[in-house]
Amino acid sequence: MSCGAKLYENITIYNLFKKPNRLCDRCKENWDNIKLDIKARRCSRCLKHLNQDEAYCLDCKFLSAHFNLMEQLYCQFQYDGLMKEMIHQYKFLKDYYLCELLAHLIEIPQTSYDYIVPIPSSPAHDLSRTFNPVEAVLKAKGIRFDKILKMSNRPKQSHLTKKERLADENPFIIDTELDLNGKEILLVDDIYTTGLTIHRAGCKLYAKNIRKFKVFAFAR
Repeated sequence: MSCGAKLYENITIYNLFKKPNRLCDRCKENWDNIKLDIKARRCSRCLKHLNQDEAYCLDCKFLSAHFNLMEQLYCQFQYDGLMKEMIHQYKFLKDYYLCELLAHLIEIPQTSYDYIVPIPSSPAHDLSRTFNPVEAVLKAKGIRFDKILKMSNRPKQSHLTKKERLADENPFIIDTELDLNGKEILLVDDIYTTGLTIHRAGCKLYAKNIRKFKVFAFAR
């Protein structure tokens, strides 16, 4: 599924009712090599790798001065190497069928939540790409979700500093008739970097009196 090689598997009584393998041994090893190292010293909330001289997570400290923090980030893969290349091909080269591979690789956390909510892209990006990258993966995975958030069109943020992005207007809009009061939300995004995007979405949700939100990202 990843490299395109044909897979051959002998059918036995032990694997008759198991899902077929979709990755060859070599690809499975490559993907396993870029999984987050759970034994490394990381922030317990956002999973950022902490250096020995970091007594606490500076990213979470910065965010906590401006937002109510997410309760927990769940993520399996580093945004590096094979994953970085694949997300680039998927999102920017518009290789839609990679949503199937991502859906095969990820595992939605088995935790409590009332609604699964994908982080939206701007309408202009979705129109240009012809699909929403997060929603496509959730659909391929067979995960039910609710489109509670919308994003207004805005210029690219990649060239801005963290403080400049913070000063920019919050691009998210709540667009739902669902009662969010007291609810737990699982936000889903493709990449978690600084946390600003996620927490701006969370800010809008807290304005609707949600109880808390957690986050699942394909890569960190």
